[in-house]
Amino acid sequence: MKMLRKWYLPLFALALLLLVTPALADNNPNPGVLPPNSNAFGKTYGEWNAGWWQWIFSVPASKNPALATDGAIDCSVGQSGNVWFLAGNFLTGGSFTLSCTVPVGKALFIPLINSWYDNVCVTPPLTVDQLRVNADGYVNPPANLHASIDGRPLSNLESYRAISPVFSYTLPPSPDNLIYAGFGVSLPGDCWPSLTVTPAVADGYYIMLAPLSKGSHTINFGGSGPTGFTLDMTYNLTVGD
Repeated sequence: MKMLRKWYLPLFALALLLLVTPALADNNPNPGVLPPNSNAFGKTYGEWNAGWWQWIFSVPASKNPALATDGAIDCSVGQSGNVWFLAGNFLTGGSFTLSCTVPVGKALFIPLINSWYDNVCVTPPLTVDQLRVNADGYVNPPANLHASIDGRPLSNLESYRAISPVFSYTLPPSPDNLIYAGFGVSLPGDCWPSLTVTPAVADGYYIMLAPLSKGSHTINFGGSGPTGFTLDMTYNLTVGD
């Protein structure tokens, strides 16, 4: 079962954020991306990292964007609030191109490369510090971190590391969840007795993209971890009403 760990604003709110943190805005090497040490929409990058995993695990496998390969998807599944999440690929890595529509005024939290770790099917259970060491080991040091918005490359992406607080997540019942779809593990089961898992931790590199203007946009992102997992994702987005 250790294989499960081996791959890894509206506009007013954005304006308010930049007004109260002018130093961050002035020194930001990537305009349009919230700085990694900012309190983006009331949460740190690390807290958004935890929220990303809670979201991706909550989405049924039949609708989960992390299992999509190429083509059109529904980016609205499981989304709420001022920040929407984009997904990479949960299983294999590789290059993928997806397309979807997002509403005007939504910030996007995007994983370049990320990992999580918990104590499910791990005997004896690990301490939180040990869980963090394992999560770290699948993303650090990163290689080939990259992201571009409409062809404009972003820089200094190594500074966008986000370490989560301890969190819990809840999966849908089998067979319509990521774990069963990816690894054939039936939930609940002997090794995985509950659909809600705690404690969990996560590590990785993310960007928080400020709301895009109405129209068509292309976002490319990805990177490689030390175990060889490599991801290159392209999203063709339509930002609409």
